[in-house]
Amino acid sequence: MKLLRLRPLLVLFLVVVAALGGLLLRARSHSRSGAMNFAGDALAGGFLRQTSAKAAASAEVVGESPSVEPDALGAMFAARKLIRSASVTLEVARYGDAAARVEAIAAAHGGYLADASATRDAGDRQSGTVTVRVRADRFEEALKALQALGKVESARMETQDVGKEYFDLETRLAAKRDTEARLREILRTKTARLSDVIMAEKELARVIEERETLEGQRLFYDRQLALSTITAELHEPQPFLRGSALAPLREALGQALPLLSASAAALVSAMAAALPWALVALVAWWLYRRLATRRVVRLATER
Repeated sequence: MKLLRLRPLLVLFLVVVAALGGLLLRARSHSRSGAMNFAGDALAGGFLRQTSAKAAASAEVVGESPSVEPDALGAMFAARKLIRSASVTLEVARYGDAAARVEAIAAAHGGYLADASATRDAGDRQSGTVTVRVRADRFEEALKALQALGKVESARMETQDVGKEYFDLETRLAAKRDTEARLREILRTKTARLSDVIMAEKELARVIEERETLEGQRLFYDRQLALSTITAELHEPQPFLRGSALAPLREALGQALPLLSASAAALVSAMAAALPWALVALVAWWLYRRLATRRVVRLATER
């Protein structure tokens, strides 16, 4: 009986002991995980500090700061491959003087006269187009100087970024040069059959031709990048008195002259078509008169 009375107390004691043991184990596990997290944080912090210190040291060695500065951005923009061109239409006092000044402006900005053409209309008004090439770094200065020559009627500027094409061209050119160097080295050091040597020489000739073509394309890009193109369309002003009292008559005569020319051409064509028949009629009439005269003479003699 006593054991039966003590059994609930024993069960309650065991439950309390189990609960206390669970609490102790959970506290121990939390402390262990906290210690591990702290150790991990410490290691990570040390690694980050070490990495940042190395980055700062390498930046100091190269002479750069860890952050991107405006000078670096300016250098990046300056490294772009830009082909620039512009066209401007100007009204100038005298075409000859303005064209000479355009050429002088091009020479003053490291360029030259590329092309020029001029015309003169019925009113003795001269106009033309002058194309110049100037240094790319002085493109804006030259354009402003040209615009100051007269009254600007229109202006247009174009910019073409060929950075990607230029980079691809340089990459292909470097690959061709490496291939050419390897082929030359193979032909210089290796001994093979005559057929293999001939094939290698043919391949080398093909690579050299492609390399020279790529170099020519890069030279063309270099010239386009070094010099910018400006096209100036110049014309003298319109006369103050554009019309007169005889203007309608002159216009009517101008319209009537083509009609008169067309009618004269039609008349000539008709005469040319009728000329053979006129000759035939003339011969027939002459024969008829001659026969009639003979008849009259014959009748007169018979009487």
